[in-house]
Amino acid sequence: MEKRYNFRIYPTKEQEARIQRNFGCCRFVYNRYLAKRIEAYKNGQGILGLNEACRDLTTLKKTEGHEWLQEADDNSLRNSIRELDLAYKAFFRKIKKGEAAPGHPKFKCKRAPRQSYKSKNSRVRRSIEIDGIGGKSIKLPKLGLVACRVSRQVEGRILSATVFQTPVGKYYVSVNCTGYEPQPLPKTGAAVGVHTGIRVLATTSDGKRFGNLRILERSGKKIARLQRRVSRRSKGGKNREKARVRLARAYERAVNQKADALHKITTQIVNEYDLICVREGRVGEIMKNPFFAKYMADAGWGGFVRQLGYKCGWYGKDLVKISNWHPSAQLCCSCGHQNPEAKGNPSKREWSCANCGARHNRAVNAAKNILAEGMKQLEPVRPGGPEFTPSENAPGGLIRSVR
Repeated sequence: MEKRYNFRIYPTKEQEARIQRNFGCCRFVYNRYLAKRIEAYKNGQGILGLNEACRDLTTLKKTEGHEWLQEADDNSLRNSIRELDLAYKAFFRKIKKGEAAPGHPKFKCKRAPRQSYKSKNSRVRRSIEIDGIGGKSIKLPKLGLVACRVSRQVEGRILSATVFQTPVGKYYVSVNCTGYEPQPLPKTGAAVGVHTGIRVLATTSDGKRFGNLRILERSGKKIARLQRRVSRRSKGGKNREKARVRLARAYERAVNQKADALHKITTQIVNEYDLICVREGRVGEIMKNPFFAKYMADAGWGGFVRQLGYKCGWYGKDLVKISNWHPSAQLCCSCGHQNPEAKGNPSKREWSCANCGARHNRAVNAAKNILAEGMKQLEPVRPGGPEFTPSENAPGGLIRSVR
């Protein structure tokens, strides 16, 4: 299993200048071969393939006037060509499907808020290493030892490292490792259904509620004020750059707060339950609605389900995604009677079943129906196996993930 670790690095002035040169070299290589591919495509000539472009790059670095490319990490330059090749494969794949041609990949810009380059680690010559004594530095190609805040132990063999710069101006390194073997969490034998919403981010079938902190909404006034300040500054001026950095810091703080809240919620759910049932989110469709798009982005449904997925894989838990068209909010969890009035009316917090008279909380009832539907999907997977129940003393067991 592969795992990625992100650490902040603190390069010296000289190392920072080398990083910026590496950004520029990778950007130049990407744009150069993108222009060649566009020209060849328009003229109906043969496509400049990956291997051919890499051979041309080797010749280019020895050409007079381009010797400065040798200052950059060779693996990062070749990786820029690979990124371009993957972008073109996606371009031609969409054309073959009959979709409208989305256009060629875009050229990289020097003024882009985020810059990055990727370096590969060799098995023979390990050019990327974490300092084992104290973990206060990392060895990177062309940079040497760079001061680094290693917040946790890196497990596995390092495959590659991506150095990137955030819009604020901070530098980070993303280390990709293989051979990571996570330790499964203790079995609790409990199963749960999770209903996602906007007012309350997640409601479980046993009545637990995880509120939506609405980070972007609370930071909206400050971000709007800083955005107006950036707009008033003259383009290209130092004051505009200072205002842009303040705005980027406000966005970064809001994003970090949102990610921290999602991680705490998903980790708690994975720790307490062995089987988690959720709905397949229609995030892409709902984001097209101009009224709900802002609230959906602030709630973070997509990130919530994504984190549940990979954390269940890490810690030996199971995630079942039921169909998004299942009427979980309309069915009575006691008798199964369907109440059409509950459809598309999230403001109606409670309703009574016309068949059995049971009084339901809308979110808790939907979570119970999601759990019941998830258990039905598991019956053909493990016939005759142990049943999951919401009680704490229920027997546990591994189940295959089902979609």
